[in-house]
Amino acid sequence: MGTTFLIQSSDPALLEKATRLAHEQVKQYMTDDIVGIVLLGAITRGYFDRLADIDIALFKKQAADFSIQDKFFKVDGIEVHIWLSDYESEVVSTWDMPKRWTYAQGEIVFDPEGKTAVLLQEKVPLKEAEKRWLVMSGLTLSEWYINTLTQLWVERGNLISAHQMFDQGLKFFYDLLFGLNDELVADMKWRYFAIEQLKRLPSNFQARIKETMMLHGVTIEELDRRKAAFMSIWEEMKPIAEAEMQLTFDEMVQLV
Repeated sequence: MGTTFLIQSSDPALLEKATRLAHEQVKQYMTDDIVGIVLLGAITRGYFDRLADIDIALFKKQAADFSIQDKFFKVDGIEVHIWLSDYESEVVSTWDMPKRWTYAQGEIVFDPEGKTAVLLQEKVPLKEAEKRWLVMSGLTLSEWYINTLTQLWVERGNLISAHQMFDQGLKFFYDLLFGLNDELVADMKWRYFAIEQLKRLPSNFQARIKETMMLHGVTIEELDRRKAAFMSIWEEMKPIAEAEMQLTFDEMVQLV
């Protein structure tokens, strides 16, 4: 995902320093025991601030007698994290979505045999089946949580649970938006921020989604207001999702 991380706290001078330090640090690991090295995190996303750190992923040969004593340390005041794994193990392992999203923005800095590039090409991209599931489940489950499950908890007499179901529904709606943009779902701490960078969004998205997030009180009136704000967005995206999947909403419900 080619997200542009225009973060207010980013410090260009600190980014330049961290990038330089990262490239200096990786040199010591460029040995015959290492299959590949990938820079991850802040510097590859193009920002750096006081809470950011340098993330370096090392893929070693499984048979290599290679270990790292300090995986977390500081260099010139900046935290460095080293992530070490066996290349052969990574080839056969299943990568979850947050890991894939992280590596999608990584920078390969050492790959003498091209094996790391092949690994990332195989593991990282969003598959067509995954995209279809994100769109279908995102459209149907967001509506189900925000309409049906909220009402269920109103009838059960627990308004806090009703509003919590609403918040869960928003998460499914975000899945829909990532799917419609052919993008991996961002790691949780980056999810909403990454959504704002997507190209295919409801009109006036930021202002309208803000209305759904506001909670002036745990009341039925507030729940109804939030529902109305959300459903106007949902209704805008419904025909787009149906056209993308070549399925009606009711057909998607049956599949999900």
